[in-house]
Amino acid sequence: MTTAAHYAPDAALCALLGLAAALCLTQHHPHPDRPACGHAAKEQHMAKCPFCEINEGRAPAEFVHEWSDAIAIVPLNPVVEGHTLVIPKTHVADFAEDPAVSAATMRRAADLADRLLSGSMNLITSRGREATQSVFHLHLHLVPRAENDGLALPWYSGRRKSPTA
Repeated sequence: MTTAAHYAPDAALCALLGLAAALCLTQHHPHPDRPACGHAAKEQHMAKCPFCEINEGRAPAEFVHEWSDAIAIVPLNPVVEGHTLVIPKTHVADFAEDPAVSAATMRRAADLADRLLSGSMNLITSRGREATQSVFHLHLHLVPRAENDGLALPWYSGRRKSPTA
């Protein structure tokens, strides 16, 4: 059984948009337990989402590739040459919200990395503000890497946990 707490990010976003949380369990967050409400919450959420704006052709982007279910674009501030975002066309807030969309997006990222990008790279995504998520629409960063490129992963502490016996 799904609980209201499971949808806390939706409720928080709805509060930000001035919508009643009960009205915010909409189709743009696909989930078998979520009812469609039929009001304008979907459009209000998507109008505020920069990736939905790009997906709908209402905002410019430098496209790398497009599939029926996802796009790949160059981010506004790429950290290295070849840095690419892979974004599902379906609006889901993060990788945990809809596993099927997340898996399909991961497949698209793997396909793109195999066909267009070569060498070492990081695949990075975040869930929540504390994890550095700044756009609340699932997106995967493909970041090509080179030896001594100076990029540090944000979670590297420099400490190593000793193995337990």
